[in-house]
Amino acid sequence: MNTIPQNEHAGNEMTQKMVVDFLLNNPRFLSEHPDLFEVLTPPEQKHGRGVIDFQYYAIDNLRRGMRRMKDRFNGLVTSARENMSVQQQVQRATLSTIRARNLEELLEVLATDIVTWFDVDVVRLAMESDLAGLHETYYNEQNYSGICFVPTGTANAMMLGETVRLIPDTQGEPPIGFEMLFADCSSLVRSTALVRLELESIGRTAILAFGVRVADRFHPHQGGEMLAFLGEVMEIVLDRCLSQTDLFEST
Repeated sequence: MNTIPQNEHAGNEMTQKMVVDFLLNNPRFLSEHPDLFEVLTPPEQKHGRGVIDFQYYAIDNLRRGMRRMKDRFNGLVTSARENMSVQQQVQRATLSTIRARNLEELLEVLATDIVTWFDVDVVRLAMESDLAGLHETYYNEQNYSGICFVPTGTANAMMLGETVRLIPDTQGEPPIGFEMLFADCSSLVRSTALVRLELESIGRTAILAFGVRVADRFHPHQGGEMLAFLGEVMEIVLDRCLSQTDLFEST
């Protein structure tokens, strides 16, 4: 196939002539590249005063329709890729959670593995306790993830009856108990995902919280099914690990 000769000094008229010559020498070019019709503007026929060229508008409408369909297709592809990525993250997190043999190993999975796999800034496991103010926690500046303690009833106030709650911007709408949940790093967290955990054997409620420093990372229009599944697994393993400790015997 012939190619358009390059000439840096060619003016606008010359460039147009080169394009016309190229198309004349390659009459099948547009049929081999139909995607060009999405960006080309068809000429409007002049049929006299008051006469509308319906063919022009029909072609233009088809061109716009093709562009919309292409945008939707690209959106579906992006969404499918994101869903597959989330699935893989949850699968890896689930396997690591199941392998945890005690509370220390489970907290290591939360503070290290899940932070990396989910690409978040902090993961908190908030445990409800009547003596929440007496529990001391410490986080280093490199990793704020780990366990924290909140007053009894915090989960009901934060979750608003939901199992999974996704909050796009905590600055505009901070949930009740947000400062306690992300103690020492609340100014860092702009968007958060909260998962309610019911711990049957010890009769406690907990919250698994993911925090990131950018707004709109989590939002209500996202599906929370995979996070809910991870929460169910976390409930079973955490309940088992806590039943092996005396952490709540005095509370």
